[in-house]
Amino acid sequence: MPPEPRAGVAVQLDLIRELMAVDPGLGARDLLLAARDARGGLPALVLSLAALEAVPMGTGARDELRRLTRRSETYRQLADRIADATGARVVKGPSLASYYPPGVLRSVGDLDIVVSDEPQLWQVLSLVLDAHPAHEALFTELPSAAGTQLYACVQWPGEDPLLDRDYRVEVSTFAFAGEPGLGPMRITLPADPAAADLLSLAEERFQRPFGIRDMLDLALVLTSGRAPEPRRLAEIAAAHRLTPELLELCERTAAYPALAGTVPAELISALREFADAEQALRCPEVPEAPDGPPCYGMQLTTPLRRGAGDRCERHRTGSEVVVRTPISDFLMVPGALVDPDAYERALAYLATLRTWPVRCATTTKG
Repeated sequence: MPPEPRAGVAVQLDLIRELMAVDPGLGARDLLLAARDARGGLPALVLSLAALEAVPMGTGARDELRRLTRRSETYRQLADRIADATGARVVKGPSLASYYPPGVLRSVGDLDIVVSDEPQLWQVLSLVLDAHPAHEALFTELPSAAGTQLYACVQWPGEDPLLDRDYRVEVSTFAFAGEPGLGPMRITLPADPAAADLLSLAEERFQRPFGIRDMLDLALVLTSGRAPEPRRLAEIAAAHRLTPELLELCERTAAYPALAGTVPAELISALREFADAEQALRCPEVPEAPDGPPCYGMQLTTPLRRGAGDRCERHRTGSEVVVRTPISDFLMVPGALVDPDAYERALAYLATLRTWPVRCATTTKG
């Protein structure tokens, strides 16, 4: 049986004022300006709450809110379609947005999807491209103890290309990338969807400090009927080596009077137990020896194709490696700087190959 939900969160403009540590009497206009400076998805929250609280809004604000709402709905529909058709796991984004009260908009910057293997990765991206033609793609191969893992991303312009961020769908064959010296790559997501969302939030700490929306996400998940039992959540975090990060998020959230009652004391206590053991395993000064450097794909072909096979093909020409994937072709490089001559050689070699898909083994030329 799921645990009983804890006291709910009154998501209102006054709560945003408290979390942002601004004057309690600050008007909605200045609050929105402060939210834009703070970033982290706060403008969408302020705009939607202003609409719910009948704050006067002009055409510009209403249209921005409409575009943000449409963006979130587009991601939600796409996430539902992917989950139904492939069984792939969608984390954060639309999943966390489902915990917010009706009418309160949690903006979704991108769609994060975890798949079980390579064929499922390309199946997911084929579904995305069926619904949303895109021209830009990223592809990365990452070494791990469990074998080479794949990350791929496609993106396309927002409704207003000058004002809106691109739509972006990221798909990976691993759950958490980790950070050298702090945590290894972990391949599998927790089975519990709420735990998977919370640990995905915790993993973000390796890339950036926690923000206000992270704390609100945590509070809403923990006060829902879908929240795992506190001790069990701490055990799951320990198994995925994320207790220090989840503990930091819980303690920061509990420090706000309006959110203090959302974080069970039992959860913080259990996380502290496991966090000490996890910290003892970490040594940022001497990072764990990597299994090998990641290889990044520089896109060679547009537009993106879809429905063309379910595995990559590697081709070597001289010192260059060209990987043909079901969505595009890539020159594999070790970093952001690419030799222009290598790029031209890769394009020339690609022109000698048959149209995708090519059913052959890895080839070598030169």
